[in-house]
This record gives sequence, structure tokens and C-alpha cells, in this order.
Amino acid sequence: MILELKGRNLKAKNLYYNAKIYTQADSLTVNSMAVYKNKITAIGNNLEYDPDFKSYAKIDLKGKTITPGFVDAHTHFYYFALSFRRVSLDGLDSLEKCLNKIKVFAKTLKKNEWVLGEGYSPDRFKKFIEPDKYMLDKVTGGRPAFIFSKDQHSAWANSKAIQIAGVNDKTKDPVGGKIEKLPDGTPSGIFREKSAFGIIYFKIPLPSKAIENKCYNQALEYAYEKGVVGVHSMDDSPGVFDFFLEKAEKGKLGLRLNYYFPAGAIDILKEAKIYFGMGDEFLRVAGIKIFTDGALGSKTGLCFNKYIGSKDNFGIEISSVKEMLKIAKKAVKLNLPCAVHAIGDKAVSNVLEVFESLPGLHFGARQRIEHLQMIRRKDISRLKKVEAVASMQPSHCLSDIQMVRKYLGNRGNNCYIFKTLIDQTVPLAFGSDVPIEPLDPIAGIDAAVRRAKMKSKDVFYPKQRITAEQALYNFTVGPAYAVGQEYCRGYLLPGYPADFVVLSQDICKIAPSKIINTKVLATFLDGKIKYIDKSLSL
Repeated sequence: MILELKGRNLKAKNLYYNAKIYTQADSLTVNSMAVYKNKITAIGNNLEYDPDFKSYAKIDLKGKTITPGFVDAHTHFYYFALSFRRVSLDGLDSLEKCLNKIKVFAKTLKKNEWVLGEGYSPDRFKKFIEPDKYMLDKVTGGRPAFIFSKDQHSAWANSKAIQIAGVNDKTKDPVGGKIEKLPDGTPSGIFREKSAFGIIYFKIPLPSKAIENKCYNQALEYAYEKGVVGVHSMDDSPGVFDFFLEKAEKGKLGLRLNYYFPAGAIDILKEAKIYFGMGDEFLRVAGIKIFTDGALGSKTGLCFNKYIGSKDNFGIEISSVKEMLKIAKKAVKLNLPCAVHAIGDKAVSNVLEVFESLPGLHFGARQRIEHLQMIRRKDISRLKKVEAVASMQPSHCLSDIQMVRKYLGNRGNNCYIFKTLIDQTVPLAFGSDVPIEPLDPIAGIDAAVRRAKMKSKDVFYPKQRITAEQALYNFTVGPAYAVGQEYCRGYLLPGYPADFVVLSQDICKIAPSKIINTKVLATFLDGKIKYIDKSLSL
């Protein structure tokens, strides 16, 4: 039989057999799994011959590999959805190519419609050129334009957008941000960090419901194709949680989504008595998100030592220890953990200082450090002691190789230290930071295992490579543990939801160089088929 999309031919009782099934429980692998409706009822070997499962429909996987469905532990999923209506400049290696693509995109828009985009990265251009507003003016046809950098800690705006926002030569740098200026003192068009680019960003009209829904459905289909059944979302745009809530109430959320509210919402959460774990099987309150520094690409990640080539740039402190502690203490009273963005080693140290000052959480709520791209070796014991989760994105490692070498030099030895953290039993949860990096767990596993770009022998600190089994664990069980759901998510065990993927090859046994070629052949969420590759015949 051939299973059709959306599970139209699936029975209530199904037994999947002749497969390599990674349950994730103590390295246990089996060859068969029984599912009743949306729950796993049994796992074992050769269950197809067991009379207890006589009434189950038998589905032969023909030796394919099954793993738990992937969960991306750090996304901006709503913003990712809206990226389907923006121009992407990711991967372009020159300013000229960026401008040409923006020009073509702008011509598809209405006269006064905003030109929105993302992904430009001067550090990745063959020739480093910092863009300005005048360059953008020439290709946007008089429309306002706002383009995020690849790391989304800088933004590039044109003259029309700057005018709409009321920014001029008298506008001072906001706390935690910087407005770059031209020699004449006027804004150049480059805005560093949210407090600066937010002046323009929040002037952009919100999308219509129709556009929201269309983009969201596109994002879901993309996620399913990559084997993603759940995400932790850190969106901080106005109304995002209400959008997710409306979807969940209509049964159309489409993913298991743990949501982290922006730090600015803490008083509202307190008044509404919103606590950790509130929600249902699909939408759940997970904590709050705090920013403490910027990013490496924008040279705003907060470091103990200055960036190589700068006079006195140590990065930007977006939130001080005192400011973070004030928010975190309020969060603890609601048993809400903090997911704190920290890129540089100084930022990570500051977050640890905050966590060291807080009382413990309950019911599986766990503090997290997001990204943790750089940490002093002496701070690892502090990280372990506070029992915080290291929420990391392997794909960032590959993207940042050249910038780490250029701006940090030998300090790169303290960057993306996956193996050291695992060896020290620090819990990890892997993600992508989509839309900054692609939503693609297979690519994330490849990055963690090889630490080298495609077809490259240039391995970034090879001693920090981990096994495919470890990487898979941190895209399945790791995210579940990070939100206190390891008792009901992340494993393929009786009583757990039937959230799993069928892979084209055994990702844990093949040569590391072949991992990236692994295809997701089918994605099951809550027992239903959400995606099936046309090559899969069952």
C-alpha cells in the first residue's frame, strides 16, 4: 500500500515493522512499533508476529530508519513564517548582488509598500563594504525599506524609512543600541541592536490576517519536510502569542510549540497569573526571553577582550546584571524560567551571575542560556552548578568560522564547545535560530558532527566534534528536557505521542560525510502523516 498525505489511509491501529527504530532510551533500538491513534502503545522486536497486535494494520518500512520527530529548541517561528514575504539575501557574496535582488523584489510591490528583507552580511562579502541608506534608495523606487542583517542584530534602512521613523542627526543612540552616522552626522542607514533598529521596525505596518495565515501554512509545510514536529519559539513581535493561541484553539497550530514571552511582558504575565507549563498538548508557556548582548557578526556580542582590529569594542551590553536580575526574580515567582540570549564570554558570565543569585525552580522548569557561543573554561563549572541548559545552534558554528578567526583569534578555542560541555554533563538543546539559519535539523546534526562546511576539509576545532547519536539526542530529547517535558516528549516509548520521522538512511551509522545527504521520507505528528516523500512506497 502507499500511504497518502495527511494520513487518509491510516487506520486507528498501525504497526510499523522492519525498521531501525531509535527510541532514544538508553541506546535502545528495536525493529517495530505499535501506534493506536496518536499514542505509541508498544515497542519491541518482531511485533508483527505477536498475536496481541493481530488487529493492527501492518506497515513494512523495508529497513528504513525511524527516530523521534525533530524539535528545534530555538526559533523565531512567527517571524520565520513572515520571511516567506521578504527578500532573502542570505548567501550572496557581494553588495552588488544584494542590491540587484532587492531591486527585482521591490518591483513586485505596490507603490508605498515596505520593502522588507533579511540576510545581508558584509563580513561574508568577497570585498567588505558597509552599505548605507543611499545605496538602498537607488533600488527601492521611493518605497520605505528595512533589511535585517544575517544575525538580525543590525538592520539597514533607506532614507524613506528613516524619515517615517523621525530619526535624524539629533537622534541619540538609545541604551543598548547604536545608530551609525555618516561624516555629516546624519544616520547612515545602519542600526545596531533592537533598541536602535526598533525605532524603525515598529513603524512597519502589521501584515493582514490573510498574509499571516498564508505565510504560516508555508512555514508549517517547510517544517514538516525537514522532519520538525515541534519548536521553542522566542518571537517578540506584538500579538504573536495571541496568534499562536488562536491557531491552537482552532486546532490549526500544526506543531508542538513551547513559547517564551519577551522580558517586557513579565508584569502582564504576573497580573494574568501565567505560570510555567500552562497550555495544552500543542501550545505551552515555557518562560521568558531576555537579551543580554548582541551578536558576533555585528561585533556586538559582549566579550571580556576587545574584538581584534577595533580600538575599544568589547561588544554591547543590552541588559546589565542588575536589570536581568530584576526581571528574573519576578519570573521565578511565577516559576517561569529565563531563556537568556548570551553570545560573548562576558555576557555568559553575567548570566551565570544572575542564575547564581536565584532560588530554584519547580516542576521541571529550567533556566537556559541561548547560543552560548563563547564561554571561558573556568565558567563551565559555574554553568554546571546552576544546572542551566545550554541552548545552542550547530549551524551557527559553520557560519561563524571565518568571523571567529577574524575577530576573536585564538579565543575561538572557547567557541561552540559541544563536546566539552557534553563531557562535563551540561545538558544541551539544539536548534537553528531560524530564520537566521535554515530550519534543518539534518544540517544541524551534520554541523555538530563534522564542524566543517560542505566539501571542506577545514574543520573548526576538531576536538569539539560529537557523534551523530549525541547530536540526534540534542534535537529530540534535549529540547524536551529543556522545557521539562522529558517525561512525555523526545522518546519513542509506550505512552508517548506518535511523533516520529522516517529517514532514508541510518544517520547514526553512516559515514559523517554522508549525513547531509539524509532525506526525511515521512513526518508523523500526533500519529498523523504530515509529510511523505514521493519516493517512499510502503
